[in-house]
Amino acid sequence: MQGVPAAPIFSNKRESFWPVLGTIRPFGMVVALQGVGFAVLGAFLSVYFLARHWHFGSLGLTCFGLAFVAGRLFGGHLPEKMGGIRVAMISLGIEAAGQACIAFAPGPVLALSGAILTGAGCSLIYPSMGVEVVKRVPASIRATALGGFAAFQDLSYAVSGPVAGTLSDHLGYRAIFLMGLGCALIGLILVFKLARRGALPLTGVAEG
Repeated sequence: MQGVPAAPIFSNKRESFWPVLGTIRPFGMVVALQGVGFAVLGAFLSVYFLARHWHFGSLGLTCFGLAFVAGRLFGGHLPEKMGGIRVAMISLGIEAAGQACIAFAPGPVLALSGAILTGAGCSLIYPSMGVEVVKRVPASIRATALGGFAAFQDLSYAVSGPVAGTLSDHLGYRAIFLMGLGCALIGLILVFKLARRGALPLTGVAEG
């Protein structure tokens, strides 16, 4: 009869957060950049529709939400299966396309399509980068690492709204979604760099 594997034994030594931050930072930055498109759509899509004298602005939020949830339900296994880096590349490309559709839409149909694409693109970026973070830190500090990783997304949501509001006052509502597009593309570039150099595991932290 096969026994139950022994639980890993960790030392009582508390590791500094700063080496952990150095490892999670690029993945957190990707999530933060993704969060800009998420935040500006949720805060300003209905106002954008009103400013363009389009109907169905509230439907855009519904489309976004349904696409986001569907992505998590039907694609939640993909980061483990395909790798978080690859899924993040695809997802950021989809999000960027969605933001572009909204920004340049001549009418509500394309803007609604952009909301769907944005929701689908945003849905898997956080779990994709989370998978990569878990791979790169020892089990003894994963809770710390994931807590710091989540803070990048929270900070993005907190900053995006006020910045987008100020931007819209000076450049109009289209500029908000161009900002979301630009951030998604910067995130995509960062993921490509991570893929090319191969983000290394946390060094200098012992497992036990």
